[in-house]
Amino acid sequence: MPRPPSRTRRPVPHRSTRHAKTAPPRNGRGSGLRQRLKRDPLLFLLCLGALGLLTAAFALTWWVTGGLISLALALASLVPAFFLFYLRDA
Repeated sequence: MPRPPSRTRRPVPHRSTRHAKTAPPRNGRGSGLRQRLKRDPLLFLLCLGALGLLTAAFALTWWVTGGLISLALALASLVPAFFLFYLRDA
């Protein structure tokens, strides 16, 4: 029984269905984070909620113990929350 002639396969260029994700251009301080906060409201709310819980914990500690350190930490934890709004709205 004769064998059929072997065929050589020609290389076929494969088409990619996925596009590579590229990072946004970084033009300044926090520009990548700024774009992500604008694009993703869930991330913004999670960050803001975590800072709110931290502030509430320090404020409650100050309320119970009356220590100045916990009051200072509660007030200092408000600064990153305002910075988040600045990054998102700028």
